[in-house]
Amino acid sequence: MNIEPEYNKLLEEAQRYERGGDSYNAIKLYRRLIKMEPEGVAPYRRLSLIYKSRQEWKPALHYSKRTVALDATDSTSWWNLAIAATGLKKYRLARSIWAKFGHDDRANARHPLGLQIRHQGQFEILWMRPLDPCRGEILSIPHPGSGLHYKQVMLYDRHPVGHHVINRRRIAIQAELGSHRLSPFETFSCLLHTGSEAAILKLDQMCRKAGVGFEVWSNALRAFTPEHRRAFPEYYADLLPKEERDQCLVALAATHEAEVLHLLDAWQLVSLEAYSDLRAY
Repeated sequence: MNIEPEYNKLLEEAQRYERGGDSYNAIKLYRRLIKMEPEGVAPYRRLSLIYKSRQEWKPALHYSKRTVALDATDSTSWWNLAIAATGLKKYRLARSIWAKFGHDDRANARHPLGLQIRHQGQFEILWMRPLDPCRGEILSIPHPGSGLHYKQVMLYDRHPVGHHVINRRRIAIQAELGSHRLSPFETFSCLLHTGSEAAILKLDQMCRKAGVGFEVWSNALRAFTPEHRRAFPEYYADLLPKEERDQCLVALAATHEAEVLHLLDAWQLVSLEAYSDLRAY
């Protein structure tokens, strides 16, 4: 019996469902195609990608394994297999795959990367320190609405979604694939009643010395809405009290509020400046 015409018709239908965002029906058809033709590689490949996008690492690992077993030259599926293995904390398997690509952990960690996250209908661009080809530690203090924190370890995808250009150097921006390890740090913000760059820099230095994260959130230009990717709003304006818009909004990341209070009180003494509106998230 020649199943090829029906197989091709169902494959096209499954791909239409997938393109239309209907993963439920796409998955049903891809699984049906596998039963029809267990050696056909396309359904396994598409299922591995769907489950990766849904951050369901167990089925993503299964279908990626089946894909590379049928097509050992598929570098994307090998990479997705390593991402799924990392998501399941099967680090030995992931490292063996990175080795096939000639990956060097020490070289990978030399330069920070950008990380694109999405929340509340917006994208936010953070800095991260790469740990391996699919994990990075957040170096920024994310907007509280993201649910993410300073030093949280995230999974990220293979191909950049854009680039920063800083000092004539292109820095890749990667799309996040979910949280891999939570952070002990909490997020705090306050208003500094100063416009002195030296005073703000002094607080930054004090925080670094104490192992506390620090960022200026006023007029943050690292987020944009999906509909208007060239329009950069004042992303943290929602955190500024309306009557205090001329003040400097800063964020601190610490494991305990007492650390933040100690630093801010010490900063007041050395800078002769003031702060207010300390807020924990």
